[in-house]
Amino acid sequence: MPPVWRLVVAVVGLSALSAGCGGWGGEGERQRPTPGSSAVRDVPMKVIQREGQTLALVPVSIQGHGPYVFVLDTGASSSVVDDDVASSLGLPRTGEKQTISGVVGSEKVPFARLADWRVGDVELGASTPAVVDLDRNGKRTGAKGLLGSDVLSRFGHITVDYAGGKLRLPAS
Repeated sequence: MPPVWRLVVAVVGLSALSAGCGGWGGEGERQRPTPGSSAVRDVPMKVIQREGQTLALVPVSIQGHGPYVFVLDTGASSSVVDDDVASSLGLPRTGEKQTISGVVGSEKVPFARLADWRVGDVELGASTPAVVDLDRNGKRTGAKGLLGSDVLSRFGHITVDYAGGKLRLPAS
């Protein structure tokens, strides 16, 4: 298996994702701002801890389909969509491969054009996520993508509330 696939598989945490990925609850709740703060939106987040790993999972809808389970990965410079999801939705490709890198290596992968996607009910804006086979070698991970800093940084600041099970994003 090429090094970058090992990184993706390691980040996703094979067995950890198959448990606890049921309903998301109150998606995208609007919160009332407190004096001196701005309004935020809470996106439900599942937190899974197993074998020394902590994973944060969020619901992502693409072109009105889903939600799909995505790993919240603030350390990933590029978001990722599983190749099966990209194919089934007919996501157009950018036409060129680009390099994605991780701690164990780099590899060139295709990228897709995504105009309509959301985390909870929060619009993410147009993006070009990497298209990667997250179920490589028949190892079912349960994750259909990674939501990385390329998208999350657009919000300026986010709060990952592990104890409360919420991703907090500023309201637009």
